[in-house]
Amino acid sequence: MSTLTKLDMRFPKALQFLFKPARYKVARGGRGSGKSWGFARALLLRCTQQQTRILCTREIQKSIQQSVHQLLSDQIEAMGLSDAFEILNTEIRGPHGSQIFFSGLSDITATALKSFEGVDICWCEEAQAISAKSWKTLIPTIRKEQSEIWVTYNPELESEPTHQMFVVNPPDDCVSVLMN
Repeated sequence: MSTLTKLDMRFPKALQFLFKPARYKVARGGRGSGKSWGFARALLLRCTQQQTRILCTREIQKSIQQSVHQLLSDQIEAMGLSDAFEILNTEIRGPHGSQIFFSGLSDITATALKSFEGVDICWCEEAQAISAKSWKTLIPTIRKEQSEIWVTYNPELESEPTHQMFVVNPPDDCVSVLMN
């Protein structure tokens, strides 16, 4: 595919770990640090290489405008991938049958979340707001062999469930970086 030979490959060095296997991949830091931008680019690159099913989540998402849909759409254009992706109102389809879905966690039941069981990567954006209850439902649902959970957030309180789970008491197979 000729489009893929013209990719804009700019990528933050601090996020190179996204291209190595790990169950949990976490980046935290202030706004403007490039976390979300870098995660979006890494996900899109993955889609250009192999079929990937991605779920993009946040605690509260009342509309697609509150998701990373626009960020991903903008990065598709910036990377020169417009011919390779189909941007729909509620999902994005990519090369090799890749699919990117969007969902809020607070309004979804465990039963509804199970429809995302075959996800390869779950990206949890603005994860400082994700509740312990949502994590308890989400983590066992993302269980496809070699599936990954990617987390980006702006730390506010050390007591937040996300910070406790991935920085204070990180699970095995977790890579966590601080970006400024």
